[in-house]
Amino acid sequence: MVTQPDTEGKPSSPEGCWLRYQLDLRNITYAAVAKKARRTAAFVSMVISGKRGSKIVEAVLADMLGYESFTQLLADARLKALKEAV
Repeated sequence: MVTQPDTEGKPSSPEGCWLRYQLDLRNITYAAVAKKARRTAAFVSMVISGKRGSKIVEAVLADMLGYESFTQLLADARLKALKEAV
């Protein structure tokens, strides 16, 4: 039996693009997110692209984008990415 990797809490490629777009709209850089999360900008990029997970980076992203949680942010990203793909 082949199982799929757990990607429920990680952004897919379209969702990552939407997250980057939202950051750009607000003039929020990866460096600003990284500074607040005490991580590197490269690490923030990996979290946004879904290659890594990090509760602290996720919490900072949610806060900086005006969401109560990363779960809400990701749900919105999935909804918006799905609408734009259609």
